[in-house]
Amino acid sequence: MNVETPIYITTPLYYVNDELHIGHATTTIYADTLARFWRACGRPVLFLTGSDEHGQKIHKAATAAGTSPKAFADTIVQKFFELWDALDIQYDVFIRTTDDFHKQAVAQLFTRLRDGGFIRKDNYNALYCVECETNYTEKDLVDGKCPIHKTTPQQVSEENYFFTLSKFTQPLLDHIAANPQCIVPEPRRNEIVGKLKEGLNDISVTRTTFDWGVPLPWDKQHVVWVWWDALVNYISALGWPNAESLPTDAIAGRSRHGHETSAAPFAHWWPSAVHLVGKDILWHHTVVWWSQLLGAGEKPPRQVFAHGWWQVEGDKMSKTLGNVIKPLDVAGKYGRDALRYHILREGPAKGDADWRQSAFVARYNSDLANGLGNLLNRSLNMLGKYFGGVVPAECAFDQPALETSRLSLIARVNALYPRLVAAVTAFDLDAACEAVIELVRETNAFVNNAAPFKLAKDPARAKDLQASMHALCQVDFVLCHALRAFLPDAAVRIANQLGIKAEGKLADCIAWNKLAAGHTTSRPEPLFARIEEAAEGKPSTKP
Repeated sequence: MNVETPIYITTPLYYVNDELHIGHATTTIYADTLARFWRACGRPVLFLTGSDEHGQKIHKAATAAGTSPKAFADTIVQKFFELWDALDIQYDVFIRTTDDFHKQAVAQLFTRLRDGGFIRKDNYNALYCVECETNYTEKDLVDGKCPIHKTTPQQVSEENYFFTLSKFTQPLLDHIAANPQCIVPEPRRNEIVGKLKEGLNDISVTRTTFDWGVPLPWDKQHVVWVWWDALVNYISALGWPNAESLPTDAIAGRSRHGHETSAAPFAHWWPSAVHLVGKDILWHHTVVWWSQLLGAGEKPPRQVFAHGWWQVEGDKMSKTLGNVIKPLDVAGKYGRDALRYHILREGPAKGDADWRQSAFVARYNSDLANGLGNLLNRSLNMLGKYFGGVVPAECAFDQPALETSRLSLIARVNALYPRLVAAVTAFDLDAACEAVIELVRETNAFVNNAAPFKLAKDPARAKDLQASMHALCQVDFVLCHALRAFLPDAAVRIANQLGIKAEGKLADCIAWNKLAAGHTTSRPEPLFARIEEAAEGKPSTKP
């Protein structure tokens, strides 16, 4: 992976019908981790998230609440901001589909589709699930119900505009064959290819029974179907089709990180676009979205990564069961890094996952409290006790077995950066975290074998004590930087204890002997408090 190449990372726009749960947080934490990692590598990054605010479901919810759709959306979007702020999600752009520049882009895209001969008017008779704002055929249903929401779809009949999706079956198959990494992981790609081979049907792309949406430019009685509106955000946020800069004036105050700017932003960022989505909306983000783009004369994004769903203690997560995991509850009880780490290690990146409290506690205690936290605390305590908190000069062990273990640590440290790059490139954030934790485990074993606390009692072993403490300081420095994307709060706390800054390009920082001899560290403090399982209660999952 060329870390000089720009990357444009997006989450879906989350629907403003309700507050966000662990599924939404999972996609966003995956995206935030990717963005933090590539920024730390020195790669140009643009990270977008936002809110999807149009559609029949929002119109219906606002009416039930006795307010306007826009006022209803404003209230929910504020909760989005509060959640991402509390979780320290470092997005660059937060887009709302009610932004004027976005609505203008939607109108321009539909005009292109009409001019290209891809829009026709016809009668719309279909099964429609309001909850997922999606058309279904009888064969799509499960026991006559929506496969996602398990509700009976509405029978809808009205005159609409249709998009000739059927024309794109072969172009999409050709694109996927030529770009096999455009959909990952592989089972998701195979799923889409299988459905494409069944053939595509033209789809309705406007509605007339309500007015909460983007009006069709040439027929104001019609509003654009919410999916065909929302998907355009990925390019409207780049100033598509011809803006000379990002629409920063329109989105002022919505950045958590700081906008990346460039001339012709669409041409700069779009070739490197990576969409992160849940598996339930993969069809929309590939077949539907890519057909829109091709019809408008644009290329599909470089890649779509689709993750699975969470279960909770073996059951489907649902309000009815009262088992919805709230991200703020978990972060408030255990810390943001604990929430983040569990998602990265146990989450549904490769398939569906099960949120189990026992696994959460076991992973936290093993890797964070007993592993990382214990290593940092005892190494810095010993450094303070034996060397006054000052990093000693590097030297080799006199004892051959210990020197072999020191050289093994050096080799693991120097191999870590390319391992992280390879894992993150493959969206395998679990493997990236494991590479770091393997270093923690080996270093803790090194401490046990070298036993600096015993070496300090024997003046004849002073050189071995010096060698062991220098090695521990180097590992602590490397861990600080290696964790910046995965455990950002812990990385800052480690940096504070080491008396350094958690900044600089990772390739320069994740290497041996980067913490200079003579450097003075700060006072050590516990990094992660162990969770006592006997006294542990589950975080609240009730609405």
